[in-house]
Amino acid sequence: MNDEAHHCYRRKAGDEDVRLTGDDKREAEQRNEEARVWISGVEAIQRKIGVKVVYDLSATPFFLRGSGYTEGDLFPWVVSDFSLIDAIESGIVKIPRVPIADNAMQGPQPTYRDLWQRIRQDLPRKGRKTEAAQGEPQLPAELEGALQSLYSNYRQYEEQWESHAEARANGLTPPVFIVVCNNTNVSKLVFDYVSGWEKTLDDGRNILVPGALPLFGNVTDAGRWSDRPSTILVDSSQLESGEAMSAEFKAEYRAPTGGDPEEVTDQDLLREVMNTVGKPGKLGENVKCVVSVSMLTEGWDANTVTHILGVRAFGTQLLCEQVIGRGLRRVSYATNDGGMFDPEYAEVYGVPFSFIPCSGSRKEVKRARTTPRQGTRRPHCF
Repeated sequence: MNDEAHHCYRRKAGDEDVRLTGDDKREAEQRNEEARVWISGVEAIQRKIGVKVVYDLSATPFFLRGSGYTEGDLFPWVVSDFSLIDAIESGIVKIPRVPIADNAMQGPQPTYRDLWQRIRQDLPRKGRKTEAAQGEPQLPAELEGALQSLYSNYRQYEEQWESHAEARANGLTPPVFIVVCNNTNVSKLVFDYVSGWEKTLDDGRNILVPGALPLFGNVTDAGRWSDRPSTILVDSSQLESGEAMSAEFKAEYRAPTGGDPEEVTDQDLLREVMNTVGKPGKLGENVKCVVSVSMLTEGWDANTVTHILGVRAFGTQLLCEQVIGRGLRRVSYATNDGGMFDPEYAEVYGVPFSFIPCSGSRKEVKRARTTPRQGTRRPHCF
């Protein structure tokens, strides 16, 4: 049984229907190599001991761009296709809501829906060890505005959660805000802006500067890092750096084998926190914000995600669906008096999809108007 089987195929030889460049080309090459390894493994098992039948499971059973096939074509062996669009229309997942208009539109898409095209030239290139990842986090005005606007909406969700004592008593964890970035430099900038950063003074002393979004802050009122961070950074550099998590988590963490918690690495802790976001009684239950680099596209099942911000290119339908899918798992499957599910929503910025059914803002929760800095013009979304 192949889960996420859209990653198991052999690339078609011949001319591409599209010519890829830059990051799109590198991502396609990586996907094709991983797909080749996977299907080659299945074929090796077939040659050695035989395989009677293969069941492929995927929410997106179609070819990817760069695979040699026309993007979006269903695999020819598909026998049942209940797509994400069907799931949204039938109400068994959350409804994604996107900006539908703002006062700074320069094209067919609202600014915060088509964010990447407006900010990509002002963001640092990849490579953590650069000056762009040091010092005060300076974000493009449009990105800062998008964070502030979506955060203002998040605050209303968080206030509703705080006021719902019965739900919290029954284990409902805080709503979760996720940011998907294009590289580790950008993720570090966003993480520092959101949660706080370390500043070196002229006399050589280091102090902690609180983040710009208080509910996501990791700096305490006493000026030290919080033992239980509200925001975590999840990217390859963070996982490999050994700087992932503070040692305070080790007192609570117990390895499944019953081993010594002191032997647990920071990387193990970060993975445990990430995998338990939104799960009562676990290390990640109080995490409110996750900043990542393309590591939450699949296989991550937190159902309390309510807000998604894309800070990267979205060149394929598959990527849009996967990223949005991280926020579409329902919290409740209790039926109302009419025997139906009450609608639940995920607020989405920066993912320019139009092929998924989505909803505009509801009247009782409007986008906040952000205050522009001198010399900038931020859009007001409705």
